Amino acid sequence: MDAYDKGLMTILVCCVIFGLISIPLIMRKIPRNPVYGYRTRATLSDDKVWYEANAYFARKFLAASVLSACVAVVLHGWRSLSPDTYMKVIILSLVVLVLFAWLLTVRFVHEMKCRGKVTDGHL
Repeated sequence: MDAYDKGLMTILVCCVIFGLISIPLIMRKIPRNPVYGYRTRATLSDDKVWYEANAYFARKFLAASVLSACVAVVLHGWRSLSPDTYMKVIILSLVVLVLFAWLLTVRFVHEMKCRGKVTDGHL
């Protein structure tokens, strides 16, 4: 197993773990808690906000994981990057896409507040 294969396996395992973390949140199975989920003052103060924001985040998080896995697979097959650059690019793609999912969720919760669905943490 070479450096490309190790990098690909590492990213794919991370993406699978992220996917497994996302599924219960998408299905709205995780109640408000201080450890697992998209936790903000607004989400922790109301069940409806919690479930909406977490389902939204989890869908974006799952999409980011799938897209990151696709980038890793494509670049693995291409192999025109050095192994060191390959690792940096696939890790960066995972981090950037997950951060983008988080930022979209920040905007989503803010829009919920602006539409009047959340006032002082309550719908």
